[in-house]
Amino acid sequence: MKRRLLAMLVVLAGTMMPAMSRAQALLDFRSDHAFPETVVETAAERTYRHRLLSLAGQGLLDENPALLGRLRRLVDGLAAAARIEKPSVIRWEIHTCRHCGENASSMSGGRLLVGEEFVLEPALSDDELGYLLAHEMAHVLAEHTLEYASAARYFVDNGRNRRYEDIQNELDESLSVSLRMSEVYAQQELEADFIGFILGARAGLEPEAMLRMLKKVTDDGGAFATMHPRRDERIRRAGAMLQMGYRIQEITAAKARSGQSGQ
Repeated sequence: MKRRLLAMLVVLAGTMMPAMSRAQALLDFRSDHAFPETVVETAAERTYRHRLLSLAGQGLLDENPALLGRLRRLVDGLAAAARIEKPSVIRWEIHTCRHCGENASSMSGGRLLVGEEFVLEPALSDDELGYLLAHEMAHVLAEHTLEYASAARYFVDNGRNRRYEDIQNELDESLSVSLRMSEVYAQQELEADFIGFILGARAGLEPEAMLRMLKKVTDDGGAFATMHPRRDERIRRAGAMLQMGYRIQEITAAKARSGQSGQ
């Protein structure tokens, strides 16, 4: 995982200028997973719909139309950037919930859920909120759920001979297994920061907003919060990417102006 993140940085550094001039992808995604993507997406759809139904039944789903509209506008802009990086068809869907214990999460297939309090209490600006969403969308683009389950085969009994559903159930129920995989989890979070930073810059978000978001947002996800990389490390890495982000933003804007003048 660390080697893959480093490889992405090296490839990006060597290809940013020509790739951006042709609006080509800057990122490379792996596809050598142990399980079919359709199996993971089917399970994600079932879990997501069940959660939404439960929240709706309690009167906790999409109770803030203004916030939901704001989130959907940001997702639309980020989705355009995501299509450049990964042309596959992802039908992004986002909902909010109130007093539901949710921070911000994503599931395979582009299913997003955001807790109202998580984004309203720190008073995130649109650009800061955009980078938060870009991070979650990055998990989807990188197929982190699929990657995590594939890696988990080596951490559970008889893992290489078990179905995806069996492994996912054990991950959901066994905190000890998840903790043993903490390094994988942490690296995925760093990778999502990196990919999300590229998406945000492509979408025209102010790169420094990524740093401000990381400083404002507190992950209070219980035991799993301890598996996240340290906040100061995430901020340090984001700071190191600032100039790259401004360059991506600059070239993207120039390309957009060129396209308008040619019409």
